[in-house]
Amino acid sequence: MSGPPMATPSVRMVARRSLLRRSAALGLVLAGGAGLAACGRQPVTTAGGPAGPPRRGGNLRVGMVGAGKNESFNPAQATSALINVAMCCAVFDCLLSITPSGRLRPMLATSWSADAASETWTFQLRQGVRWHDGTEFTADDVLYSLRWMAKPGNGMNANVAAVDLDHLKKTGPYTVTIPLKQASPLFPYSLSMAWIIKNKTTDFTRPVGTGPFVFGSLARGERSTCRRNPAYWDTGKPYVDQLTFYSLQDDTARLNALLAGEIDIMAQVPATQARTQLYGDLRLIRSTGTSAQCFYMAVDRHPFNDVRVRQAMRLIVDRRQLVDVALLGYGSVANDLFGKGLPYFDGALPQRTRDIRRAKELLAAAGHATGLTLNLRTSTVAPGMVEAATLFQQQAKKANVTINVTQVDPTSYFDPTRDYLKMPFAQSFWQGFYTLGDFYSSSVVTGAVGDETHWANKHTDALVAAAIAAPDARAAQAAWARVQAEQYDSGGYIWWGNIDNIDAASNKVGGLVPGPYQNLGLPTGLTEAFLAS
Repeated sequence: MSGPPMATPSVRMVARRSLLRRSAALGLVLAGGAGLAACGRQPVTTAGGPAGPPRRGGNLRVGMVGAGKNESFNPAQATSALINVAMCCAVFDCLLSITPSGRLRPMLATSWSADAASETWTFQLRQGVRWHDGTEFTADDVLYSLRWMAKPGNGMNANVAAVDLDHLKKTGPYTVTIPLKQASPLFPYSLSMAWIIKNKTTDFTRPVGTGPFVFGSLARGERSTCRRNPAYWDTGKPYVDQLTFYSLQDDTARLNALLAGEIDIMAQVPATQARTQLYGDLRLIRSTGTSAQCFYMAVDRHPFNDVRVRQAMRLIVDRRQLVDVALLGYGSVANDLFGKGLPYFDGALPQRTRDIRRAKELLAAAGHATGLTLNLRTSTVAPGMVEAATLFQQQAKKANVTINVTQVDPTSYFDPTRDYLKMPFAQSFWQGFYTLGDFYSSSVVTGAVGDETHWANKHTDALVAAAIAAPDARAAQAAWARVQAEQYDSGGYIWWGNIDNIDAASNKVGGLVPGPYQNLGLPTGLTEAFLAS
């Protein structure tokens, strides 16, 4: 596609009656359609929802940015799109999960403990859990899952990168002993988004999990359905009878569907819509947290293989303007590091600010005194990305840097079989990490599944390994400071904004509690949700 528009498409007023008449079976929203907006009413940006205890029944309909042919219930592919994460959270369970307050919560594991060195962990498994086909969940399923996650190309391999698979064993039908290649006091956090699959599973066409919902159907790029698991181990949950995900790439289409009452929840609300186009029977579900957006540069590709160019690009960007314009203030300024709010994040580093004079000096020293032309890839895969790309394009002109912006189809943007991980200059957003170790293991170490900057080298591998293995908080803070200092000084990421997670819901939706890690309160948010009518 050609370059992106200057802003999110405006929403035109259309009579509600006319829209509803034309939108049977989501025909309008699946096609894009015209917008629904009303004049003279103040937008609602506060929490709400039905009062009283959770109610049972109904079909909870969720509109999400689609992933087209890449939509899947295969947990190995979940990290490529938020819709896949939500689908896997519905059907599968992890050994444990993390609460909005950051505490670990038992799931398929009821307890866990480590030896004195944090090198060997023992997990006691929940008894009486049944797979959706009626068979019993046991330690064999966990052993198989951990080995399966470790395979190259599996999106969860960073979660088990520290596991010594050769010595992994069960010490009883409901006990698993997990030895590590190195000490890791925070290892259980790595398993809080690592879905357990049934022993010997190779096909996810009709996935069998232990989760709160049972797979119903999947029409890639359109919709998927799951029905309530009546035998779920967490007694009484979930509350709704059915969960339906609608795949809607276009932001306006998702808004139309919500306003028309054709979906109950809209995930990933763009800031422009959050600010101006939600009214009294709807509410925002907003949380601040660890999600962040960035531009990234492949450090092995010209001209970014010169650290001076990377440093110059970081001095060109006006982070405050990007947050104020691209996010409309729904976020905060970042400082070229991911993980604000996570344990051991280094908030003491000086806030990097725009310095065009110094940027020009660095570019001249790198042989680009007369200017530089770059091609930047972007997508509507996350709110604010296209707007940020367009604004960065304008900001760079002051430093004689020309940025040509190309917008990529969101259904393929994070597809590693296409251009993802091959783009020398592009945008990304990361969320859902509970420790710095998980993020850096996923992004910059050798073999990282999301090695966007092509940074991997033995020196960084050693720094990250030492930080993960740090025996106490003081040592961990110092070790992680070294990891972050390297990235802050010479890395390939330009982290410009910590983004709020923004969803919207009908006021008849209750129980959906925002969390700091992902949209929709994932991983357990939709399990807790209910419909008032």
